[in-house]
Amino acid sequence: MTAPDVEAAPQPLVDVDVDQERYARFRISFEAVTDFGRRLLAARLAAAGVLPAPGAAAGRDEILARLAVAAGYEPLGDALLDLLERADLLRRQGDRLAVTHRVVEAAGLAEDDVTDAAATALSREHPDIAGYVPLLVACQTGLVGVVRGDRPANEVLFPGGSDELVSGIYRDNVQLDFYNRLCAALVQQQVRQFLRRYPRSFAQVLEVGAGTGGTTGPVLDALAERAERLRYFYTDVGPAFLRLGRRRFGADRPYVDFARYNVEGAPEDQGFEPGSMQVVLASNVLHATLRISAALRHCHALLKPGGVLVVNEMTSRLDYNTLTFGLAEGWWRHEDDEPRVPASPLLDVAGWRAAFGRAGFVDVRAHAVPGLAADEQVQTVFVATATGACGASR
Repeated sequence: MTAPDVEAAPQPLVDVDVDQERYARFRISFEAVTDFGRRLLAARLAAAGVLPAPGAAAGRDEILARLAVAAGYEPLGDALLDLLERADLLRRQGDRLAVTHRVVEAAGLAEDDVTDAAATALSREHPDIAGYVPLLVACQTGLVGVVRGDRPANEVLFPGGSDELVSGIYRDNVQLDFYNRLCAALVQQQVRQFLRRYPRSFAQVLEVGAGTGGTTGPVLDALAERAERLRYFYTDVGPAFLRLGRRRFGADRPYVDFARYNVEGAPEDQGFEPGSMQVVLASNVLHATLRISAALRHCHALLKPGGVLVVNEMTSRLDYNTLTFGLAEGWWRHEDDEPRVPASPLLDVAGWRAAFGRAGFVDVRAHAVPGLAADEQVQTVFVATATGACGASR
C-alpha cells in the first residue's frame, strides 16, 4: 500500500508499504507495555508515600508536594498525575484524588524482583516490543530520584554513558522502520526531481539533529544511486553523535560531511550558506527545541527557493514517552507561549501546518501509516516547500 496524506489529499509519488498484520500486533503490544509502565509508576509512587493510602484522598498540590519535584520537573509532575488519572489509577473525589483498586493490585511492582519477573513475562508475551521494556523499567525504577533532583536523568537513560537502553527500542521496530523508509523515499523523490531539472548541478541535503543515524542510514541507502551528484551534511549539536556518524557512514561515502549545527541558531552564524540546500531533513528533533517557530525559520533560511523540508515528528502524546523520555530535562524545555499538545513538547498535525505557514512554507503535505484513521496516527512525516523569500534566520 502507498502511504497516504493523512487528510486525503492526492496520493504522493512514493510507494512505502507496511506489514499491516505485524503493525496491528505492534500496536496491541505497545499498549500492553505502556499499561505495565503506568501500573509500575503507580506502585513506585505509592511505595514512596507520594500517593494517598487506599481509602484516603489528597489534593493535587499535596501529592506533588510529597513528590518534592525539583526545579525544571514541574511539567513532568503534572503530566504524571494526569497520566494516572486517565488510566483510572487515580480517581477524582470532588477536588481531591484517591487511588483505585488498580493501584492496590499493582502494589507488588514496588519490589524489584516482582518488576523483573513481570517485565520478563511481558517481553516473552509481546516479542515485538521487547526492546521497549528495559528502558521503561529503568526509568520507573529511577523516576522518584530523578524528579526530586537526587539523580541525573542521563544516569538512568544512559547508564555508564551507554545508549543500549535507548537504542533497544529502535531495533527491528515495524513502526519506526516504516517512518524511516518513508523519509528516505520522500528525500529521494525530491533529489531525483531536482537533478532531472538541473542535470549539471549537485543536490545538497542537510540533516538536522542526525543523532545516532537511525534515519540517516535508510536515507543514504536511497540516495546511493545519485551519490556522484550529491553532498549530504550530517549535523548535530553533540560531538559524540558526529563521531558516531563518521564511524557509521563516513568510511566509503566521500560525499557525506559531518558538521556541528544547532537548528536553534542562524545558519550563517554556523558556517552554512543561506539558500544553499535542496532538502533539509529533521527527524524527531524539532519538538526538542525551545521554539519550533524559530527552528522552522532557520530551516527555511537554509533552503533554496522551492527546496523542501522533510519533518518526521510524533504528533500524538504517548504515555510511554512521558514515562521514559519525560525524565530528560530537555523534554520540557520549550517555551510556554507556543501551543503544544498538553503535557508534552509536541505539536499535532494542525499545529504543524500552522507553524509551517508562519515560517513561510507552502504546499504542506502530511504522510502517515496507510489504513489508519487520522485520530489513530501517532506520528507524521511532513513535506513543506520553501517560498522564494528565505525565512528570517534570526
